[in-house]
Amino acid sequence: MRFAHISDVHLGREQFNQPFRYDDYVRVFREAIEKAVKERVDFILIAGDLFHVSRPSPKTIRDAVEILEIPKRKDIPVFAIEGNHDKTIRETSVFDLLEHLGLIHTVGLKREPRENEFQRSKKLSENRYLVWGQVGDVEIHGLRHHTRWQLIRNDGAVNVLKALFKGKKGILMLHQAVDYLAKDTPYQDAFDLKLNELPDGFSYYALGHIHVRRIAETAQTGLSGPIVYPGSLERTEIREASHIIRYSTRDKKPKVMESREGPKGFYIVEDFQPEFVEVDARPFYSIRVEGEGKAELREKVEETASLVPRDAIAVITLEGTVKGGISLAEFNDLLKDSGIRYYTFRSRVVGEAVISKERLSEEELFTEWERELLLHLRVSPKEFSEGLSDFVSWLVERYEKGIPAKAPVTKKGAEPEGQAKEGTAKAETGEKPAKARKPAKTKEPTKTGKETGKAPKKPKPISKPKNPSSLDAWLRRGKP
Repeated sequence: MRFAHISDVHLGREQFNQPFRYDDYVRVFREAIEKAVKERVDFILIAGDLFHVSRPSPKTIRDAVEILEIPKRKDIPVFAIEGNHDKTIRETSVFDLLEHLGLIHTVGLKREPRENEFQRSKKLSENRYLVWGQVGDVEIHGLRHHTRWQLIRNDGAVNVLKALFKGKKGILMLHQAVDYLAKDTPYQDAFDLKLNELPDGFSYYALGHIHVRRIAETAQTGLSGPIVYPGSLERTEIREASHIIRYSTRDKKPKVMESREGPKGFYIVEDFQPEFVEVDARPFYSIRVEGEGKAELREKVEETASLVPRDAIAVITLEGTVKGGISLAEFNDLLKDSGIRYYTFRSRVVGEAVISKERLSEEELFTEWERELLLHLRVSPKEFSEGLSDFVSWLVERYEKGIPAKAPVTKKGAEPEGQAKEGTAKAETGEKPAKARKPAKTKEPTKTGKETGKAPKKPKPISKPKNPSSLDAWLRRGKP
C-alpha cells in the first residue's frame, strides 16, 4: 500500500497582502498532487487546512477543483479532514461541495451515513455516524480539528478519541498539536493533546496543524505506528524561514545559515514508512542586522540584501541604538532597486519612536500563533464576519489611524490652557470646541458618610445578562 500524506495547504492565502503569494500556495499544492500521482499512490491524505479560511473565494474554490481533478482522472481517491482554519459550524461547507463533486472523501463524525466504493460508516446514535475511508484492507479513520476541552473532558476522565476509535486500525488522520512533537513550535505551550492521550492500535498517525516536519517513531512513543507531521507546503511565517542571516556589531561580515527545519514538502508512505518529497517553496530569508548608527545600519542592510536571491522574501529586523531614532520608510527606499521579490522591515532600534509610513500587513502585526489565538478568542459582533480576516483588517486600520495628539501647551498671551480652537486635537476627535471657562476652584476634600450624616452609597449588584454572550455561545458549539 502506497499513499501521499499532505497537510496545511492554506489555499487562498495572500501573505503580506501580495497577490503573488496567493499564486505560490496554489502552485506548490499543484506540484504536490502531480508528484503524488506520478508516484502512483493508491490514495492521498489531506490532514486539514486545505483552505486558509472556512469560506474561500470563488477563485480559490476554482483552483482547488482544478487541482483535485488531477487525481480524480486517475481514479485516485483523496481523503480529507477540516483543520482549524477551514472548519465551520454550518451544516454545509466547501468540503461538502468538493465531496459532492467526487473530488474528496471526508471522514469523521457525520449526520448521515456514507456507503460507497471508498467510504464506510457506523451508526453511533440518532443522526450521528462515524465515517471512515476504505481502500483495499486499509481503513482511514479521522476527525476534524477540535479544541482540547472538546476532546479531553472532566479533567482527563473522558477521552473522546480513545472512546471513538477503540479497536480501530489502519490510519488515524487528525489536525491537532501533540505536545511531544510541538517543541520549538508556536504550539509548544498551547498543544491540543498529550502523547499518551492518542488512541493506540493504528499503523500510521497522519497529522496536520504543526507547520514544520516532525516524526516520532514507535520506539520513541510506545504507540503501534509512527506519528508524522509533513508540515505546511509553503512558508507561512518568519519561524519557517528557509535561510537565516545574522550581522551583529561583532561580525566583520554577515553569516548565512540554512534553517534547521529544511525544505518544504510532503510524504510518500509505503508500508507505513514515510519518505519525504520536496516541493519548490519560495525562499524566505529571516535577516537580523545590528548597528550603532543609522549609517552603519544602512551599509549592513545593503550588504546583506546582496546575498538574497531576487525571487525571495526577506523580513529584515533592525537592532541597535540610534540617536534620534530611525525612519523605516528610509530603509524601504534603500532596497527599492534590489530586485528582491518582497521585503519588509521590523525595528528593535532603541531611540526615539520609530516612524513607519508603510502599510502593515497582518503578518507584520501578529505571529501565526497570535493570529490563531485571536481566532480562538474572537466573538462575532455585527461589524465582523465569521472569519478572522475582517477582524484583523479592522485592527490594522485602527493601528494605522493611531491616537490623536494632545493639544499643544499655549504660550503666554494665548488662550487659557485646556481651551481648544477649531482644528486642534479636540476638533479632530469630533468633540465640539470647548468654551472659555473660569479658573477652576480648589476642590474641597470629599466628605465621608459619617461627616455628612448620610449612609454611603452601595455599589450596584452585577446581574447575570438575560441572553448568553457570543463567547458563551462559541464555547458551547461544535461538540463532537
